[in-house]
Amino acid sequence: MIDSTEVRKQQYKRMLELAELAIQRRLDLEAKGDVRRRTGRKGDDYLTEEERQEFFELGRQLSGMRIIDGYIHCQGKAWKLPNNSPLLQEQIEAEF
Repeated sequence: MIDSTEVRKQQYKRMLELAELAIQRRLDLEAKGDVRRRTGRKGDDYLTEEERQEFFELGRQLSGMRIIDGYIHCQGKAWKLPNNSPLLQEQIEAEF
């Protein structure tokens, strides 16, 4: 059985791999003269939709964030999600 510390290390390593992949894609495009000036928008992070979803899922798991009954629970605090939040459909539970 793998302990939770090892799982978290693997998750963190995968997040770093995704971040490095995005950086490498940006550098490759810049070397070809394709420079995107806008940042912070979907698609400007140089990740595919699947990679982006995986990155955010790993971030939620590593942060200890849980979604239970329409509330986000993280670090001893809770916030109600808006009714139109896509997170309500996921009901994410981080396993520790």
